[in-house]
Amino acid sequence: DGEMWQVVAAGPTTSKRMNSLTKEFIERFGVRAIIGKGGMAGEAIDAMKRFGCVYLAFTGGAAVLAAKGIKEVKGVEWYDLGMPEALWILEAEKFGPLTVAIDSQGNSLYAEVVREVEKNIPKAKKILNI
Repeated sequence: DGEMWQVVAAGPTTSKRMNSLTKEFIERFGVRAIIGKGGMAGEAIDAMKRFGCVYLAFTGGAAVLAAKGIKEVKGVEWYDLGMPEALWILEAEKFGPLTVAIDSQGNSLYAEVVREVEKNIPKAKKILNI
């Protein structure tokens, strides 16, 4: 009927809740990049390594900025799941900023931060006398 969708906010979802589905999704559809926030783990990262997929982090809370990089809504699938859960087919241009937070070798900025924090806990406890 000629109606078109316009994206006004495109905030990334928390990716960890998709860990259990990501391996199969990458394998079946040849996904080469995932955009989200918060990172992924386990089988999802293993599948990324096996198929050369990267995880690109978009800053949470910047949904309006993300929407500016979406040129057109090409389609929508599974709309019966509700607007936020539907699969949106988007054409993007100058989308970002994005950070390669997990590379195709499985190196994760999230895991690196955890290692650094754990390494510094004894020093912090000493400073705080705990």
